[in-house]
Order: sequence, then structure tokens, then C-alpha cells
Amino acid sequence: MSVDAVVTHHTDGFRSGVARFNELLAEKLGVPLLGLEESASARRPLLSFKASELSPSVAALVDSLLAKWPEWEAFLHEFRDAPLERRIVEGAARVHCGNLEIEAAVQPLNEQTQSLWTPGLLNDDRPLPDAELTVFSFGMAHKIRADMFRRLRELLDRSGRSYAVFVSAANHETVSMRDAEDVFAEMHEIFPDELFFLGNLSDVAVAAWLARTTFFAAFFTPAVRANNTSVASAMERGAVVLTNLDNFSPPEYVHMENVVDIGSCDTLPSTRVLERLSVRAVEAGRVRGWDVLVERLR
Repeated sequence: MSVDAVVTHHTDGFRSGVARFNELLAEKLGVPLLGLEESASARRPLLSFKASELSPSVAALVDSLLAKWPEWEAFLHEFRDAPLERRIVEGAARVHCGNLEIEAAVQPLNEQTQSLWTPGLLNDDRPLPDAELTVFSFGMAHKIRADMFRRLRELLDRSGRSYAVFVSAANHETVSMRDAEDVFAEMHEIFPDELFFLGNLSDVAVAAWLARTTFFAAFFTPAVRANNTSVASAMERGAVVLTNLDNFSPPEYVHMENVVDIGSCDTLPSTRVLERLSVRAVEAGRVRGWDVLVERLR
């Protein structure tokens, strides 16, 4: 009997290399990727997780499931000789070991072992395009305003120029990874070929992208505020900011003076206007910089 599911303790590929490996493995095997809670009906699951990462309650769930599955296989990413690991290995129909060291450790427990490997996880190796217009955005993933990016898509298409959208995003600890994935799925619908996800970039990398991009895009609910640090970072470095303004936005942020209000423009600014916006952005950023803030607090 072939395996009928890949089973793991979490299924968010954003969270770890093992989770991403499981996503790709299930896809290439042509079987579903299941969390432990939904795996009781599997007939021959492939268990693929690190037992050392399981909480006591999740480990107890695995222990109970071992009595329900008719048989199982295991893909070991590590082996620490814990009781649950030993039970998984000893009862498995086949044990697939991620490396030779793991195989040497588990072979005495189960003769049906083989040493395997984990292929690379790069699934999007498109070269970065040399587009006429580039849009860069960074911030918390769950705060991305997809509706505003649809409007931006209209303006980019209307420009008649080639373009690419680059997004770097962090994930807030109080927001689920699934929320972030849903946002990026919607972004891919808006920009099916033009979107490039850059992961979580360092300060150095973000600064480099701000220096090279045509526009920095950041949209907020309901609109940009004085304490939106991503916009402040972009303006301080002379990036031309595409955002959304309302009556509570900083009064220094003025459409077509130092920012571009997505709700107030029908076309994107020309190259000459971009240069002026960049200079004025630095000036506005300086007014709201650290030195001025510290002086106000003293």
C-alpha cells in the first residue's frame, strides 16, 4: 500500500523548512497534506515532523493516533531516541531517514530503513526583471491592503510601461500565519506574473530596495498615520511613497508635493515629477525625524 497522506503537526510553509518540505512533498506525491487533528482517517500516512517540537498535548495526540492508523511510514528529520520517536520508528512499515546519521541510529530498531535526503526548497527561481517601473513594499503581512493594490494595478497598466512589484513582509506574533498566506494569495491574484515575494528582509536590504525602487507602496486602514514607521523610513530615504491620505494623516504629507495619494490620482507621476517628490519626501521626513522627536520629549 502506498502512503495516502503526508501528516505533520503544522502545515504553514511560512514557518519552517520542514513545513515547506512537507508542502512540496505532498504535492509531488499527489496526496493531501494533513494536520494531526484531521489525519485519523488516513490508512497509511507518512509522518513527517520533528518529535522534539511537539508540545506534551500534541505528543499525546500522536500517541493516540498510532493506535488508530492501520499502518504508517515515517520521514525522520532528526532522531533523539525519545520514547515517542522509538514507538514511531519501531511500528513503521518503512522508515525514511533524512541523512546517514539518522539511519545509523534507527537501523537497530527497524530493518525497513533507507537513507534519503531533502531537496532544495526554492520553488520560485524567476530572475528579477529589469522593469521600467518598480514598486516595493514592506511591513506586516496581515496589514496589506489588497484593495488598494488593485487600484495600483490599474494605474500601472494605464502607464503603458513594464513593471514589477516586490514585497517584503514580517508577521506579527498575534496574527496567524494563515492570515498572512491568505493576503499573499490575493496579492498573487492581482499580480499573477509581476509579484515577487522577498521574505523578511534586514534593515540593510530594505534600505537598498528603497534606494532603487520607483515607488514605495504602503496602504493603511483607514489611511496613513503619523506613527506608520514604514512610510517614515521610506520618506527619510527619498523614496516616492504611494499611500492613502485622509484628514487625520500628517499635515506634512501632501499629495503630489511629497507623497502620492492613491485615491487622488488618475495617472502615475512622470520622471521629472518623481525627482521633485523624492527631494520633498526627504525634507518632510526630516521634520518628523528622531532629533525633532527627542527635542519635543525633553
